[in-house]
Amino acid sequence: MTRKIMTLRRMTRRLTHILAALLVSMLLAAPGSAWADDDGFLSAVDDMPLMPGLAETGDGGIAFDKPTGRIVRAVATGDVSEKDVRSFYIGTLPQLGWVREKKLELIGDLLVFRRERERLEIQIVPESAAHTEVRFSIEPD
Repeated sequence: MTRKIMTLRRMTRRLTHILAALLVSMLLAAPGSAWADDDGFLSAVDDMPLMPGLAETGDGGIAFDKPTGRIVRAVATGDVSEKDVRSFYIGTLPQLGWVREKKLELIGDLLVFRRERERLEIQIVPESAAHTEVRFSIEPD
């Protein structure tokens, strides 16, 4: 019985995150929004928005579940600035339940977030003034 309750709670939280992601997507795609050309979400993570202007490369992308949680790696690139990438994820992810862990951001191009029992690292690698690579990593915490 307790296991069923825990599973139901986990499913409810997951559904809440998915619904929040859909709401954020709708808001970002609204006419007049700075992010109106939203490309959607990472293919391996149904509630991780992919900033407009970024496209997944397929390089280094993996996703699998294990008993302690999921492990995801994804890479995206695009003609966006490092500053815009940081602003997008710092502004968007808390709406999806992710809490930023500034104290763990030991290098300047890293963002670290936690949600439930997962840790998300987003490494932002500027390749030029207007082209950026973004590396996503989710692991059990």
